[in-house]
Amino acid sequence: MRRLPLATLLAALSLSACLPRAAVNRPPPPTVLSVANALFDSVEDEGTMASVFMVDANTGTPLYARHERVRLLPASTMKVVSTSAALAAFGPDFRFHTPVTLEGTQLGNLYLGDLVVEASGDPSLGSWRFPETTMACEQLAEALQARGIRQWVGAVRVSNADEGPYGLFGPGWAWDDAAYAYSAPPTPFVFRENVVDLSLERPEGQDCKSQPRRPITVRYTPSFDALPTVVYLDPNAQKPGLSCMRERGTGRMRCVWRSSAEQCPQKAFMRVAIDEPQALFTSCVEDALAARGIWRVPVPPQLAPVPSATTSEPLLDFVSPSLAELVKVTNKESLNLYAERLGLRFTRERTGTESYPALRDAMAQELTRRGISTRLLRPVDGSGLSRYNVATARGLAEVIYTSLKEPYAPALLESLPIAGVDGTLAGSAVSNGTRGLIRAKTGTLSGQKAYVGVAERPHDPEHPRVVFALMLGNIDDQPALTASQVFERFAEAMVSLPLR
Repeated sequence: MRRLPLATLLAALSLSACLPRAAVNRPPPPTVLSVANALFDSVEDEGTMASVFMVDANTGTPLYARHERVRLLPASTMKVVSTSAALAAFGPDFRFHTPVTLEGTQLGNLYLGDLVVEASGDPSLGSWRFPETTMACEQLAEALQARGIRQWVGAVRVSNADEGPYGLFGPGWAWDDAAYAYSAPPTPFVFRENVVDLSLERPEGQDCKSQPRRPITVRYTPSFDALPTVVYLDPNAQKPGLSCMRERGTGRMRCVWRSSAEQCPQKAFMRVAIDEPQALFTSCVEDALAARGIWRVPVPPQLAPVPSATTSEPLLDFVSPSLAELVKVTNKESLNLYAERLGLRFTRERTGTESYPALRDAMAQELTRRGISTRLLRPVDGSGLSRYNVATARGLAEVIYTSLKEPYAPALLESLPIAGVDGTLAGSAVSNGTRGLIRAKTGTLSGQKAYVGVAERPHDPEHPRVVFALMLGNIDDQPALTASQVFERFAEAMVSLPLR
């Protein structure tokens, strides 16, 4: 082995002795690469899979990659696929139109005939989220009142409302989710987001330890009597609360009201899904008519009097908020029903039919149009509720990256939750320096968490904006870092640290 001259060794020792001790032992400054690698190493040591991809938003140059082609469940990040596809097909200014016609005849202040609503797939009809949709029933009642109608013999009918051979729910949805508002069925005709508010109340003075002497009061709002409900009481629960599920084969709602000796609430509330939006709409219309002194006499079609001259006249047209506004609430609040209806409406535009097999084909065609390999993404529904959806971090990032090149890009970006500010990221514990600089769609299923969006890097002139996707699969029940904490640490690094 070659030996260094003694003079050289002495010179090196002399130089090191002159350096400050901190300079010799100082660790290298943190970078996105070092922080991300250490973070995801620790996550994967617990058995969680981390799939991550980050690219420059302008050029698409990869800046960080880790298992970026591994397929995991995207959960609600699938909404960026369906909402960007709808924006690409229709543009941000598109609006749903739901026409209402009168089919019958008017004899003075008596109307004989039906009120016919043509289903358009509008997810916002009757919704409480927008001023223009909240008063749908009142608008219809006012239109009838303006025609001088004071009594009506007939029915409310909805046309084009057939769900087709594939039923109400998407493939791969969990059956025990069916009662909950987040999995309301995406029927062709939607009213009030296909949900009602359920409230339970114990008899006055009743404690939780004994069976009630009188029945529990069950109330649905708006008034809706087509949902038989059975309530079971669990007075010894470790975690008090209310849960409900739809009984298979009976159509009943079965609820379990859990309480304990320490927590015995007199009332409980939750929002539940319904399968019959037409019945809910009819009930709402009748209430609005009654408030104006107009009474409907419900008569079965086979017994209804046949007027001598039947006409079909337009009554009014329900117009939805713009697609940009619908996409915004869909992604900010992660609304599954909206995402499904937008995905199915896109499917009808591309294939001429609405079904989940057709949706899968239409989405594959859209990915191909963008140059995204269908091996990277397999959309099966529009919302991400399906356990059959498969995605990769690379595929999700490419959806955002390609969307930034299209005219609707501002509408899609505006729809993404902002870390520490709003939507599903409002509670994100990012620092003041990062707050407002991360926009990302989130996704959550049992043991799965995903994020896809953009991060601003104000101190990096070379890469001022990046597109990223982070997917975590098979998360432990009690991890050292929660999925939210993993995201927050990665977010801080993306915004503030040099890449390498």
